[in-house]
Formats: sequence, structure tokens, C-alpha cells
Amino acid sequence: MLGKNCPTPLHPDTARGVGLGTGVRASAVSTSALAYNPAALVLGKLYHIEGSVDYLPEFNTVALGVAVVDSATSRVGAGVAFRGFLSGDEGIGGIDGRLGIAFPFAENISIGLGGRYVHLEYTDELPPELSLDAELVDGFTMDASLRVAPTPGLSFAIVAANFIDLESAYAPVIVGAAGAFTFAEIATLGVDVLLDLSSFQSAAVTVGGGLEVLISQTVPLRIGYAFDVERALHTLSGGAGYTDRSVGFDLSFAQQVSGGDDTRIMGAFRYYVH
Repeated sequence: MLGKNCPTPLHPDTARGVGLGTGVRASAVSTSALAYNPAALVLGKLYHIEGSVDYLPEFNTVALGVAVVDSATSRVGAGVAFRGFLSGDEGIGGIDGRLGIAFPFAENISIGLGGRYVHLEYTDELPPELSLDAELVDGFTMDASLRVAPTPGLSFAIVAANFIDLESAYAPVIVGAAGAFTFAEIATLGVDVLLDLSSFQSAAVTVGGGLEVLISQTVPLRIGYAFDVERALHTLSGGAGYTDRSVGFDLSFAQQVSGGDDTRIMGAFRYYVH
């Protein structure tokens, strides 16, 4: 089970990001910014508290998470998140904690930094000769990003994730570029191009996109796609939610349709602090 397809669903995603596939980074805001693009933590002028449940059936694992993001009390945006992995036999256990901060240079330019501590291990009892393989990843790493919005509705991001190399495919060194366009505050189309620099002998490309449509300013509908070239994985995703001035929730899924058969289901509930 812990083979070539395993690292992908262990990224610290959000329910919105799972629904949009590889198309969320340039349009990220709030808790999605903390996960994918810390430079966007300055956006929104909001204070969110979010809880999440992430079900990974192929891993026999559930991840429970909580995140707090504040871009309302100062010009600097910041956030903190924590996930705990729970599983039975032949699953994955551990913790994943993040802290992010963003600094605006102007209304349309910002940079962000994030710190991450992650410890994951295989929970099944292994024979003595394989005991060293029980630990999948352990250590501190960092993220960084730059966000530029040259015109209203158009945004670009350059991201680097886990750039302190932990020498594990479960926290790969990733760099990438992303773009997103929002039309009339109703529909957002995003595209990401990512390079995994540490999991293989040469850089491995993942590319994809996502579309989000907001119905009646309260119901987001999402669809996404990702293609992991090196692993030959095609993944389709989608989701829906609800949001108003007080609360929001999202439910998303991702399914590998070629090159693998992993499934992922993630739900989240947000409270808006006024």
C-alpha cells in the first residue's frame, strides 16, 4: 500500500483545494493560503477558525485538523494549523503542524513564509529487519511564495514548498507557478504547474486546473483535475459548499482515474469571527 501513489494525499490540503485539484494556488485565501500559498494570507480581511476531517480509505487513515487565519487585525496576515493522523492497522499515524505569515509590499504584491513540522509513521507492527522503514518523514521544513495581482481578477503566484529537504517523498521539495482569473466575482479558473525536485532522479511535473463557480453568492461548486506525469496519475476532483457572513462548510472528493485508484474525501467547517 505504501508505494508510488502514497505521498500525494498526505499534503496538508484544504477541502477547497481538494475540490479544485491542481488549480488552487493563485486563488488561495484564508486557510487555503496557509496550505498552498502563504503570501495570500494578507487577503480577505477576515478571521477564520476552521475544523476539518480528511478520510483516506486506501491508507486506512483519518486526519483531523484545525486552523486559524487572521488577516483582519493588521496589515500582516498570519495563520496556524495542526493535523493529527489516526489509523488502525496498516495505516499512517502522526502529526503535521504549520505556521504562516505574509507581508504586503503593495495592494497587489505580497510575500509569505511558512514553517512546518511533520512526523508520520507506518502504524502496523513491522518485522525487526524493516523497523527503520516505519518512520516515513520527520522534521522541520519551510514554504515560501510570492503573489502578484497585476489587474483586478487576475493573480499569479510562485511557490516553493518544503524547501528544507527532509529526504522523504512524503514531504517533497516542490516549486511551481500558478495563475487564476476571476470573472465578475462569480467564476474562478486556476492552473498550477508544479515540479517535484526531490522524489525522483530528475524533476517530476504535475499540472492541472480547477474551476469554481459561486451560485447566489453562497454556494460554491468546484471541479478539478491533476496529472502527475512521473507517476502517470490522472486525478479528478470536485466539491460543493456553503458560505455566508457567519459560517461556511465544504465537502470535496478526489479520485484517481488512471494510474491508480486512491480515493480521498475531505470536509471542513468554518466560523467567521467578526
